[in-house]
Amino acid sequence: MPQVQTKKVTFKVAQAVELRAGLVLPPGFYTGTETRTRVEPVGSGQNWTDPRYTIKFTTGHLASIGAMNFDVTKFVRSGQLIVV
Repeated sequence: MPQVQTKKVTFKVAQAVELRAGLVLPPGFYTGTETRTRVEPVGSGQNWTDPRYTIKFTTGHLASIGAMNFDVTKFVRSGQLIVV
């Protein structure tokens, strides 16, 4: 079974980010998680997958997105959300 490493992170949002149609994350700081999975290295390759990032929304937010955890990895990689 692969080893999974999860840690709590804080995201900084400098300007509003539209996570999906109708769901805008206002500027501010948000708590989320960074998750990596240990993999068998090939040659001199890395031992961990690239991190995945999620934000856990409160019950009030759930009505508009339909899920507790929202994958924001692409927004972190594009620089719209910054891990601080």
